[in-house]
Amino acid sequence: MAKNTFLLAACAAALLSASTQTLAQNIEMRYSNLFGKLKHNVESSHPDVKIALYLIEQQTGKTCVVHKGWMQKEEHYEELVIPADNALVIPLDNNLRQANPDVTFVIDDDIVCDLSMQVIATHSFGKSVTKAELAGLLPQMDTMLSDLGGMFSSWFMPEVSGVVMHFEQTQSGLIEVSDKSTIAIQDGKAVVHVKDLPENAVLTLPYPADKVTPWLAKSSS
Repeated sequence: MAKNTFLLAACAAALLSASTQTLAQNIEMRYSNLFGKLKHNVESSHPDVKIALYLIEQQTGKTCVVHKGWMQKEEHYEELVIPADNALVIPLDNNLRQANPDVTFVIDDDIVCDLSMQVIATHSFGKSVTKAELAGLLPQMDTMLSDLGGMFSSWFMPEVSGVVMHFEQTQSGLIEVSDKSTIAIQDGKAVVHVKDLPENAVLTLPYPADKVTPWLAKSSS
């Protein structure tokens, strides 16, 4: 009886493993392609701002969950750490760029995800942030966007005048400003017009933001 129970458990585990594998797909890229985008993060002109890469689901706009990632070149293999926000993180190294290994990320099957490059703040502010902290991000975000856009981008790109705070997509609520005004969180986003905030303003969030990105005057998100 014990032997039969063991065999049933082993078969169930094997079936579960096979089922899990069929529900996943591999997204394959080359290291040099990712390096070319993330190399801006080593520059000293924007210490509080960085480039982050995500896989975004076409149908929903949500960040795709990355279950596993690795780099491989012939017999050389290195597993990648997947952060909580599912960003695509690789070590930046010129030797790796020359070797140009294959980079693979494992996501759910039956979805289509596109590579998205986003400018974000490098650290979380928790549930309280000041106008001064947010204002310090704006020129750095301008610099990063100009670097990405090329030498003529400043001619047509509006200045960063605020930030977008991103939360879980289903979350809503209010950000309380120290002057008793509020900023609405809708569909997981809150637009903060930083330059319009009163001096020495403090913002109290109902929950920490997952990420903070630039808001442009002519942008809709």
